[in-house]
This record gives sequence, C-alpha cells and structure tokens, in this order.
Amino acid sequence: MSYQEVDIEKLRIINGECLIEIHSLVENEIDFNGTKLEIVTKIKGSNDFAHENDVMDLVKRMKKFHYKDQEAAKEYTKMVASLNREYDKDKEDHEGKQAVRHGKLVKVSEKNIDYGGWDYSCEFDAQIGDEVWFDATFTRDQMDMSEKVFENNGKTYMLIPQKSIHAAKRNGEMISVNGYVLGKVLPNDRKDGSIYLIESKTARVEVVVPNARVPKYVADIWNNTTVKKGDVVCMNKIFAIKLDSTLAETTDLVRFQPRVIVAVEND
Repeated sequence: MSYQEVDIEKLRIINGECLIEIHSLVENEIDFNGTKLEIVTKIKGSNDFAHENDVMDLVKRMKKFHYKDQEAAKEYTKMVASLNREYDKDKEDHEGKQAVRHGKLVKVSEKNIDYGGWDYSCEFDAQIGDEVWFDATFTRDQMDMSEKVFENNGKTYMLIPQKSIHAAKRNGEMISVNGYVLGKVLPNDRKDGSIYLIESKTARVEVVVPNARVPKYVADIWNNTTVKKGDVVCMNKIFAIKLDSTLAETTDLVRFQPRVIVAVEND
C-alpha cells in the first residue's frame, strides 16, 4: 500500500502528537531463529463467499423487479449488515491483533499539551531516536483511514499522540514514559491464608521499571502508589496490558499506571 509522500524534514508537529517510523501498519513477520516467517493476517472464510453470492443473487432479483421487491430489499439490507459485521470481526481477529505497536521516535510536538483531551498529564521523557511502544488503537484506526500515515524515501511514518506512548528503549535499557510502570506478570498461585488465588481476576506483577514521572489526573479520586524495582503489585488483570501482544512479541513486559495498583505485597 502506498501513502502520502511528505517531506519529513519540513513537517511541523504542534498539537501534542509525535512522528514514529514504522516498518508497516501490520506486524506481518516473525524472526524465528534467523528464519523470517510471514504471518497471514488477511483471511477470507467460505462463509463470507457464500454471503457475497447470496447478496449478488438478491441484487439480480431486485433489479428484475426494478427494486420494488420490498422483501428482497429488507433481506439485502440485513445480509449486507451481517457481512459487514463479519468483515469487521475478521479484521479485528487477524489484522487488528497484529497491528504494529512499536517504532522509532522521529519527531515530537513543538508544544507539550498538558491534558489535550486525555484524563491525565505527564512530562514526556522519550527522546528522538528511541524505540518506543504505543497503543495499537491508533494503528488500527489508520488501517482504514491512513490520513496520518506518510512515506518518505521508502520509509513509513505515522503520527500518534505523545500520550499514547508507554515505554521506550534507549541504549538497550527500557524506560518508563508518561508515568507508566513496566513489569512482568507472575503466576497467580500465591496462597492467601487458606485460599490459593489461581483463578483470581487479580494480576500479580513484578515491577521491572518504576514510573520515572508521577502523572497528574483530571479527577482527584486517583492516588498514585509509589513503587520500586522488584516490588510485586496487585491489580485487576485487565489493567496489566502487554506492550506488544502481537505474535512477534518484541517484549514480554506489561504496562500500567500507578493509579490502578490496589496492593503491594510484603516480603
């Protein structure tokens, strides 16, 4: 796919976004012990083909009666809606799950916007040249729109909000960005009294990189829990989000903000 050609050197960013160099929108390769394996993300099932054939038959029937066959029209609308739902689900299941989540930070916003529509504000610690990990939501959006994806000299770039970046790597070291804590999920087999927490909805996470900055929140109901490297913290497991959940899995770390921590385990 080709994108809008832009002179990156002349591109000004002033609205709290940043420019990331990515290899593509979809993580479509895995390096398996030196062998490149292609990930198939676009899959079309036999049911989809059957639906499309049925739709075409309905169109022919409607044309035959000059689109006055009301029952055929209702059936057509229902079937197209069903087909669209299946397409969206298929896209989420395959392409969406492989949406790229990391790249190289190339440019940052000339102005750091405090909140900018987000519910928190934080100093931005990532630097140009860092490898960064960000929210895949913005990649998925560009799969359809591509309005913030550019090309220059054979390279692909994407504009994303600076606040969507959670971590960076600089000189081989992982760095917290935007007040996020980075950690590794531990087995949930800790005994609490006479009860084992194996099936619990609670995630136990060992802190690998504490948050370097303390976020400020719009709502004053949030408290930031102070943590250090090696601490084991507990939270609802939905908040322990993988930095990269694609099959390529460029890192096994999870990220979370300190406000979601509900407990810190004692030694």
